[in-house]
Amino acid sequence: MTDTEDKIQSERDEALASLSEITDFARYKSLGDGRIRSPEKERVRLKYLRVMVSALNSRRQYLADKDIDELADEIEALKEDQDNAY
Repeated sequence: MTDTEDKIQSERDEALASLSEITDFARYKSLGDGRIRSPEKERVRLKYLRVMVSALNSRRQYLADKDIDELADEIEALKEDQDNAY
């Protein structure tokens, strides 16, 4: 991997960790022991649920991008092996 690829991977890992923390906190506040039970604060609970969904969608997209990058690297390696075989 190049320095740029390492930096991108590092940034993705940090983003995934942050998204996991956000998701855990939103889940705790909306569904867990920290749940907001007051009817007046139901709006806040719904906002936490939206944050959780958004964070999960972002996390899913990051993971999909990571998979695509890994597949591209594998394809490149296979192409190089095939070129070297001939």
